[in-house]
Amino acid sequence: MLSTRCLRCGAASREPLCASCLDYLVNYSPLWLDPALLSGPSLLDLVGSRETAILSADLSRIEWRAAPVEARTADALRLIELLGLDRGTPAVLSAGDADVLHAFLGSAKRGAPLDASARAALAILFRFLSTQDWIPPHLATQYGLRAKGLEALAEPPRPSQAAARVESVAEAEAVPVAPPEPLPEFLEAETKLPEVIEPIEVPRPPPPEEVEAEEAPTPEPAPRPQPGIPPEPMPGPPPPVPEPEPEEAEVPTSTEEEDLEEMREALEREREALDAWLQTQSVELAKRALDVEAKEREVEEREQAVTERLVAVERDEARRDVLRFLGTVPGMTEAQADVLAAAFPDTASLVAADVRALTQCQGVTEGLARAIRYALVPGEVEEEDRAIELKEQAAAFMEERNFAGALECYERLLEERPVDVDLWFNKAELLVLLDRPGEALPCYTRVLDLDRGNRQAWLERANVLFGMGRYADAVDSLKEALKIDPSKSADILLRADQLRRDGRANEAAILLQTILDADPGNTRAVIALGDAFLELGDMDAAEALFTRALGENPQIPEILVRKGVLLNRKGRWGAAIQFYNRAIALHWDYPDAWISKGEALLEHGRREEAVECFDKAIAFAPKSAEAWAGRARAHAALGQRDEARSAFDRAAAIDPDHPSVATARASVAALPEEREPYAEPRALPADFKAFTEALEPEKEEVAVLVELAELALEGGDPEMAILRYDEALAQDPRSPDAWAGKGRAYQQMERYPEALEAYEQALKLAPDHAAALQGAEACRRHLEEAS
Repeated sequence: MLSTRCLRCGAASREPLCASCLDYLVNYSPLWLDPALLSGPSLLDLVGSRETAILSADLSRIEWRAAPVEARTADALRLIELLGLDRGTPAVLSAGDADVLHAFLGSAKRGAPLDASARAALAILFRFLSTQDWIPPHLATQYGLRAKGLEALAEPPRPSQAAARVESVAEAEAVPVAPPEPLPEFLEAETKLPEVIEPIEVPRPPPPEEVEAEEAPTPEPAPRPQPGIPPEPMPGPPPPVPEPEPEEAEVPTSTEEEDLEEMREALEREREALDAWLQTQSVELAKRALDVEAKEREVEEREQAVTERLVAVERDEARRDVLRFLGTVPGMTEAQADVLAAAFPDTASLVAADVRALTQCQGVTEGLARAIRYALVPGEVEEEDRAIELKEQAAAFMEERNFAGALECYERLLEERPVDVDLWFNKAELLVLLDRPGEALPCYTRVLDLDRGNRQAWLERANVLFGMGRYADAVDSLKEALKIDPSKSADILLRADQLRRDGRANEAAILLQTILDADPGNTRAVIALGDAFLELGDMDAAEALFTRALGENPQIPEILVRKGVLLNRKGRWGAAIQFYNRAIALHWDYPDAWISKGEALLEHGRREEAVECFDKAIAFAPKSAEAWAGRARAHAALGQRDEARSAFDRAAAIDPDHPSVATARASVAALPEEREPYAEPRALPADFKAFTEALEPEKEEVAVLVELAELALEGGDPEMAILRYDEALAQDPRSPDAWAGKGRAYQQMERYPEALEAYEQALKLAPDHAAALQGAEACRRHLEEAS
């Protein structure tokens, strides 16, 4: 098959060299087309010595080295003379001779040589190239035209008799003899003579300026005359000394003037003829250059069209091969063959297509696709049949719960198809079912080696590691799965919640933080991470997390409830109640808010309100064991044994293992047994009753005032908070919460002595008050730093 690429530039071409490369070779190195070209140096290297003496470090020794010399025009002229190209005799050229002549041609292309001998040599070379048999005919014609043009330029115009007379007259005028009388016409003709003679190249007369300089040299400033020596007179009468032989001065006659005029006219005619000839040659050369350019463009377009036709033929040939093959497949129709040939235009794409890809084509059934695959790769169809049979056997073993037999089938399949990801997944699942998780891990590792971005493999690997108790490695696997697709974090959240419920709050916090790094707006992750911090005892981190989340979106009831739980644990139950109320206002039927509010109210002795909250939660979530357990604890606190027992039974029936159910069980068990009713004691005297009411203020009013003060403090108004705390202390001076809140208000106003005094008063009433202890320590530290 012939080459379709150029050996020099790689362009599409049916010949070894494309048109552009061949044109370059012909224009710049035409002698390389000579099949009889000999390898070796130039004839100039053999004729003349080109060695140069170079002195080395040791002067006693001299090294002779051949110095490479660039080919010059003089070398080309000498070589043409040595080879006898001007005589028309056959010449044998070497590679060195070709390089010298090519350099000469290159210099001629850059600009026509001004030297007549160089132009004559270039014409000889062009004439030689035009007469060679190995030069293409059109190029031989082109070189012949170039040689003819240069030969015409090389012939000098023959000088006329008038020009010969100019030389004789110029020689005669070179004698420095001053004429007695000035002749204006003759001088005018003499001054105009250089313009007429200037375009003549050969022979070139001496410049008239030199003649004028000899006849009348420019007078230089004469030295100052000595006294006694008279100055030489310039225009006036002649000096007294007689001039030597004045009679011999030749005066031009009228015949010479006529000869000069005739010579000037002849030179003018010759110059006009030469200009007309040059203009005609220039126009012809420009026209010939345009014709050559048009022909070159036409040849290039023709070659491009041929290349496109070749490419189209190759494509059609590939499609014909596909159609020819499909015609040998049994059951193949013409329409099906056309569809398949359009989908798979060459044999390589058809071989790469499997049965599933073939069945995607219109009208191609599975049987026909299998027949095509069998015709292409007979052994592959047999392997597919064997693989289908092994998969069916494995499915049968799975239905019989014979996991070992199914595992053996998949191992045989993996021996034939080690890169099938589904087979590795199935093998890993069977190993987990056989309680061999350690052997399942390499299966998932193999899948990840084949596809590092397989998210399912990372998740399954994490599940196996969790089952083996390797929590750190499992968390790393879940992180990799989260990096692949951060938007699908629901499965990882479930795993984090499971870790937290299993008591692995630290691992759960790491995993949840990774989820928040990828998706900061994930509310479930924020809540779960806050719960993990609470279980780890890091309340400050949990509060910072909830505060930041509420700053970004204050309308999330779940985070409001978690913030209330956090505040309740820190002893600020009034503020916690407010957060619960805000959550309920946003989501009325949110049971967790009602349950948390009921817990806070129950802890601070507001049992009836707690019962109402638990009833609301049960109304919205009848199957909530936590709500029923809270209701049982509230009824137990009220001493209502039957209601408490009934609520506890419902909670135990829903979830007996819930922690709140265990707490409710202890509260119900602590209730005293029912006793016989006793008689009501007689009423106290009115004076004693008034004294008791004066000693025991209304606790509900005190709690409300404390709660209002906490709300003012949360709103940034410590002065109003102090006023409310003072009202509460006026009713109940023994309220440690009121004293501690008053100290916190003073601390916000940076009145640390008053704050420390209020904290100390709260500690006298409740030595283990957490808020008072923390505030007193902070105030002491500030006072010590100030002192």
